[in-house]
Order: sequence, then C-alpha cells, then structure tokens
Amino acid sequence: MIMRKSRKFMSLIVSAVAVLAVMVVTLIFGDYFFDLNDDVLMKDILSGAYTGVPEGHNIQMLYPIGLFISVLYRTGINLDWYGIFLCALQYLCLFIIVMKIEDWAHDNVSRFFYAVASFAVILGFFWPHLLYVQYTVVCGLLSATAAFLILMSDENDRKSRITSVIFIILAYLIRSEMLLLTLPMVGVAILIKWAMLESYNRKCMAASGNGAKKKLLSKYTLLCLIILLGLFVSSGIHKIAYSRSDWKEFNRFFDNRTELYDFQYIPDYAENKAFYDSIGLSESEQKLLVNYNFALDDEINADILGKIADYAARTRGEQASFSQRFKQAFSLYVYRLHHVSEPVSYEYPMTDYPWNVGVLLLYLFLLINILHGSIKGNRHKLLCVGLTIILFACRSVLWLYIILRGRDPIRITHPLYIIEILILIGMMFLVSIFVDDTSKYQSIRKSIVWTLVLIMGIVGTLSIYMQEKIINNENNDRQVMLNKYHALYDYFDENPDNYYLVDVYTSVSLGETVQKAATFSEKMFDRVDNSFDNHDLLGGWASKSPIYNKKLERAGFDNAQEALLSDNTYFVQNKAFDIEWLSDYYQEKGINIRMHVVDEIADAFTIYKLERDILE
Repeated sequence: MIMRKSRKFMSLIVSAVAVLAVMVVTLIFGDYFFDLNDDVLMKDILSGAYTGVPEGHNIQMLYPIGLFISVLYRTGINLDWYGIFLCALQYLCLFIIVMKIEDWAHDNVSRFFYAVASFAVILGFFWPHLLYVQYTVVCGLLSATAAFLILMSDENDRKSRITSVIFIILAYLIRSEMLLLTLPMVGVAILIKWAMLESYNRKCMAASGNGAKKKLLSKYTLLCLIILLGLFVSSGIHKIAYSRSDWKEFNRFFDNRTELYDFQYIPDYAENKAFYDSIGLSESEQKLLVNYNFALDDEINADILGKIADYAARTRGEQASFSQRFKQAFSLYVYRLHHVSEPVSYEYPMTDYPWNVGVLLLYLFLLINILHGSIKGNRHKLLCVGLTIILFACRSVLWLYIILRGRDPIRITHPLYIIEILILIGMMFLVSIFVDDTSKYQSIRKSIVWTLVLIMGIVGTLSIYMQEKIINNENNDRQVMLNKYHALYDYFDENPDNYYLVDVYTSVSLGETVQKAATFSEKMFDRVDNSFDNHDLLGGWASKSPIYNKKLERAGFDNAQEALLSDNTYFVQNKAFDIEWLSDYYQEKGINIRMHVVDEIADAFTIYKLERDILE
C-alpha cells in the first residue's frame, strides 16, 4: 500500500512538472487568443459586454454551463472568466492524461521516458490549440480524456469513472454537437474496456461463475446509463431555460441558419429567380443572405431560411448523386489518412500531419503488440484484433460523415484524432493483461511499448519546430489584425453616445485592405472590459435572438432597419467593400436614403451615416 501511494505521488509530481513545462513554453512563444470570433461573441454575451448584463443564454452552449460562467461575471471581478475556464479545462485534461500514462510506469526510468515523450507529443501535435483556444476543441478534449480515463483506470476505480461521467456531461454542456460526434468513440472505449476485462476475468476467475460476469457487465452498463441520463437531464434543463416562445422561434431560426450556411449554400439569385419569387424574397433581400447582414430585414425568418436550405439540398442532390459524393468523400478520407504534408499555416490549407502519422503508428504498434506471440491464446488475440477493427470502423464512419457534410475544419478533425489516439494508447496498455507472465514475453512487450514511445516522441519533437514556425507566423498575422480592430474599437469607445452597426464580413476579416492578416479574434486576458458595447453586427448567429433584440432596445431601437436611419447611429464597413447593396435594399423598401462618409479608421474601415432623403 505504501509503495502504491508512493508511485501515485511520483506520477502526480512528474505529470505536474511535464504539464507545467508545456505551460511555460506556451507562454514564452505566444499570447492566448480566442481562436475565432464565435468565442469572442460568446464571451461578450456571458460577460455582459453584449447586453449590459451577464447572460446565461449564450446560444451556443447549453444553459447550465452558460449560467455558471455568467454568475462568475456577476461577481463584479473584472476578469476574463470565460478564457480562464477554457484554458483551465485544457490543462486539467492534459494533466490527467499524462498522470494516467505515468501510472503505468513501473520504474523511474519509464516514468521519465513517458513524461518527456508526452511533453514532445503535446507540443508537437497540440501546441497551437493551447494558444488559440476554441470551445469546440475543449469539448473534444474533455470527451477524449473521459474515454482515456475509462480505459486506463483500475477496475474498482470509482473516482475515475465518476470523473469521466462529469467530463462527458461538461463537454455536452459546452458544445453538444461535438460531444455527440465523439460519443460513439466513447462507446467504443467502454466496449473495449468491458470486453477485455470480461475475457481476462473469464481466464483468471473461471471458478467464480456467472456472478463476476454479470457484475462486470452491470458496472459498465450502469456507466452508459448514467452518461445517457446526464445528457438527458442537461438537455431537459436547457429546454426549460429556452422554453419561452421567442427563444423557441429563434432556435428554429438558428437551426435553419446553421443548415443553410454550414452545410448547404445560398443559390444564385439570377439562376434561381423563380424559386426566390415563390418564397417572396427579392434580390436585395437575397443579397443580405449572401453578405450575412440579414438582421436588417425582419421578413427573413426561420421559414425563409428553411425553404432555401431545403431547395439548396435538392439542387445539390441533382448535381451529384449520393453514390458520387460518397466515392469522392471516401477518396478524400483515404488520402487524408495517409498523406504527409507539413502545414504551412495554422488552419488553411488544411493538412493532417502529424496527427495521421501518430494514428497510423499507434495502429501498427498495437497490432504488433497483439500479434507478436506474447498473448496467451488465439481467442484473446482475435478479441483484441476485433476490437481494433471496431475502433477503426467507428472512426471511418465519423470521418466519412463530416467529409460528406462538408464540415471538417481542424476544430472538428483534431478532437477526433485526439480521442482516437488516446483510445489506441489505452489499448496498448490494456493488452498487457493478456501477456504471458514469463520474463521473456514481458520483455518483448516492454520493448514494443518503449519503441512506440520513442518514435512518437521523435515525431512530436520534429513537429515542435514546425509548430513553432506556424505559431510565430500566426502571432504576427493576428497582431496585424489586432492593430486595425483595436483602432476601430477605440473609436467606438471614444464616441460612447453613438451606436454602430457593423457589416458582418467586416467584423470577421480585413479582406484585401491588409495582406497577411488573420481573421478577427481577441487576446484573452488583455484589454478586459465587461461594460456595455455600443456596437453590434448587422447579422451573424446571434442576430434576431431575444438578446440581440434586448441589445437593440437598450440602445433605444426597435429593429436594425430603423436603427440605421436614426440619429447617432452609424454603419461600419470595410473600405474595400461595395456599399451599393445597402442603398438598393432601402430603395426596394420604398425608402430613399443618402449615405456619406463620416470617418475612416486605420486605413481599413469606413464609417457611414445614413439619412432619409429629404426629397422623399
């Protein structure tokens, strides 16, 4: 018992040092950013910067976790609580993962070896995500850590199983869609753990009869039921919190908007005029959908977006059959699985290295570990091979699904890689329970594991330099972006009595006005100001929501269309963008307007004032 506690304490210390070293390196080479503008808007909603009051209804997250974070902001302590929350979860997951790996080390040499390899792999694979933090990735990491805990914990370790349940529910609250995407992999992890223990117990405890089998089965069945119950309760609380009629209607609008923009496309107006006429959408209104400024028109509602999404899906089906699209998706899937190409930037053009190399190495060494002959009995070998095939089949289905849907950015693919890698690592350790106890076979198994750890460590180490270049370039691009947007936001702050509505694509990108600039995001823990913002977007995923309307009402307006024509309200757009769409829209509504330039900011943004034409 004393030796066990000593080993546990040593694993904890080594793991903490390894993760602390990762934190130090990360701080040296960059600043923490919200990865995307989505996280920035979520932070603004939660903090009260959006409506003036911290809101639990932040739309993207389920209500219980939104409420929890908003309560932190309600304390009045002017901190970036949302950023702290995301970063803390990432490092907590990494610490638990490394500690569970260290628990399997039988001596200090192995412990040190595992820690160094873990450090190299974390930086070589995951480093950019530690700096450019995104809630979808955090959700995937929580789910992956839960699966790893299930695989790596002792049979009677209730604490690890409880932690895994908490992590899965927390992941669901943060990003339900991502958790549901990774949940089949969690299910495979549970199946692997149960099947291996059941086979091992059958070999070692045949005399105990069916009682031990039933107990083991009931334990993991109960685990599955508790997870499902937790998800069900979380969804129930969320639905109650969003049960008001205005939230229900907005959620319908939000779902249709997501389908249209994320998975379908907006059909060209000229080529599909008959369709647009049939749903009562004019050319200038369709233009609002193209430039994402649909908050300007109250007639663009959930029904309109749903009809356009359905029509786009039908026309896409006419252009290519499902079998054709599946063949293309399968070809891309195979290509991405084995193609090795060094990334040249943080996200685009996308490449899967070093993730795919790590996955293929783990499958290779797992099969070697299973088949090299040290496992007693062909039945155990067949079981392990079969479970490996099930894992690969599950990952293949998930990858084909996201490729077919055309939704495979790194914030989705990298969490899928993470959970697969951790399940494979867990299987590498788990198969050791079937290994012959003789020193010869234990030595063979140890050599296989050490060789894998060494190669993974080398891949991670070689990738660190690559990631360091990517981070430096990304930091430079983000700083260029920040210099421009900080000037714009400073302008807003200098004119607190005015209200500014911003073109959506202007809020996301500097476009052609600045070369080598990242898309919009914000630094975490910098310029923290949770007071009410006197600006908003003219569209985006929060528009037409109750909190969007609440913000407009606080500014003294009923809708965006009237707001733009009011005193002290201005429109902001990238200076390189065409502005005629706005005058065309008002003219089609029977309102003649004049627009004149009030100011130009940072040689990137133009401030316009719209006025009714007095000759109207």
